[in-house]
Amino acid sequence: MISEDNRLKRCAIYTRKSVATGLDKPVNSIETQRGVCQAYIQSQAHRNWVEIPHRYDDGGFSGGTLVRPALQQLIADIEAGRVDIIVIYKVDRLSRSLTDFVRLMDVLDKYGASFVSVTQTFDTSDSMGRLILNILLTFAQFERELASERIRDRCAARRRKGLFAGGMPPIGYLVRRGGKLIPDPDRADVIRELFKEFPNCSAAELGRRLEARNFKTRTFGHIHKDCSKDQKFPASNVLKILRNPLYAGYFQYRGELVAAQVEPLTTLEHWRLVQEIIRTRHPCIHDPVSNFLLGILHDEIGRRMKIAKGSGGTKHPRYYCSESAGWARGYAVQKVHVNADRVETLFLSTLQSFLVDRIKLKEAVLSLGLYSDETARILRGGQLAARRLALMDNKQLRECYLALIPRAEVTRFELRLLVNCYELTRFLAWDGLGLFRRAQVRPNGADRFRLLYAPAFLICTRPKYAVPVEPCGDLDCRPDEGLVLLLNEAADVKKYLLEHRSKSIIQLARDKKMGTRMFARLMRVNYLAPDIQAAIMDGSQPADLTRHKVLFSALPTDWDQQRRLLGFPSPIP
Repeated sequence: MISEDNRLKRCAIYTRKSVATGLDKPVNSIETQRGVCQAYIQSQAHRNWVEIPHRYDDGGFSGGTLVRPALQQLIADIEAGRVDIIVIYKVDRLSRSLTDFVRLMDVLDKYGASFVSVTQTFDTSDSMGRLILNILLTFAQFERELASERIRDRCAARRRKGLFAGGMPPIGYLVRRGGKLIPDPDRADVIRELFKEFPNCSAAELGRRLEARNFKTRTFGHIHKDCSKDQKFPASNVLKILRNPLYAGYFQYRGELVAAQVEPLTTLEHWRLVQEIIRTRHPCIHDPVSNFLLGILHDEIGRRMKIAKGSGGTKHPRYYCSESAGWARGYAVQKVHVNADRVETLFLSTLQSFLVDRIKLKEAVLSLGLYSDETARILRGGQLAARRLALMDNKQLRECYLALIPRAEVTRFELRLLVNCYELTRFLAWDGLGLFRRAQVRPNGADRFRLLYAPAFLICTRPKYAVPVEPCGDLDCRPDEGLVLLLNEAADVKKYLLEHRSKSIIQLARDKKMGTRMFARLMRVNYLAPDIQAAIMDGSQPADLTRHKVLFSALPTDWDQQRRLLGFPSPIP
């Protein structure tokens, strides 16, 4: 049996460089780190350390995140049991974030792996070693944040002086030494033409003209990019060019225009005219006042829902659709689309119904532990609060929703509202003056919530048959005469009621020679799910389904609940 000390220790060398420049050279930071780590592993041969052949090199990736291809592969190999020790040049090569490093240490501890920093010797087996490690990581994180602040300050200073701050130069300009922009002789005239023609032409038409001329932008840093392919210019790209104030000789800095040291391709007056035309032709659809559920509405797996336009017709309906979230990719769930007008109307009506329901309102208020005489006065304000909601404009509704309902979710079968009970109590006692906003200071215990459900099919999907009736597959089924007779009696009662709508229920029941309760029960049978009625007519209903069970069960109006109660399988996949 091989002891733990004599077992081979498989060592993986991990290297990282924050920028990708110089990686193509034979001597670079990655190779230097690897050489030092290889020498250290060889010096530990007496401890049975061996280097595994796989390389884990991240060139051009920041240490402030764990989203690095080589690091992710290394973590996967650790979880698979292929790595025992990670050898690094310095701790900051592995991570510059204290929280990320703690997560990495948890992974290493879970799978029995460890790490060694070649140039920083400390032992993490005791409390003093862990303290030193945390101090080093804190300084590494501080250094990264300090470097980010210096870069931001440098860019801000360059913009204030009217110099280009870096990055890709706008189409129509070239960058010269010192950050000075000069007009591109091959493309500046095209930009001037765009600004000149836009007042009399749409952005989509200008894009088609650029594509017809085979216009191409310059490539910067794309060595292997295929420049022979046609370049597309949709209306969004054209509008992005036209919105850039740099073409008028100004930078946009913190919402203000700062004069730039650049030759303008259009005048400031004409640029402002173009902006007015853009606002008229392409109004902003992401306005939180017009779309007052932005930031509140989520889909079933927790993705925020943004506003988007529909397609087709001159009037595009608004839709709330799921945002792209990296963490949600593993769920394999498509984006959800809901009609904005429908969900906003249901949102308001659900909240109003809750406010006028004295029992539910009382449960929500009492959950805060309020049992005084003031509580009774607050509860009497439910009707008034519901009327106030109906009279509010979009801005008032937006502020009110942000306070009352911090989160709402759309599922396949319902809309869920999470109501804050403390803010609800404040809203019931509100005098109606000004805007109702969320309280800045909340007492202890103000985190009580009430969940409201509104059954509805809001999600826009492909059209399906509304009646889920399957054909009868068993030809040997014999219908139950009692159940079939029950359906016929229910249909007869409904027909008689529609023909004599002026009569009361008592008179109708007397005409049919039955009690009012039996008349009501027969009427309720008409609202059985269509597939349940079809199964009774075909004789394929469950064996324990009887006339008495259908008549005297507390039948809900929801079809799916009816199926569960009466023993039918749900046809919804």
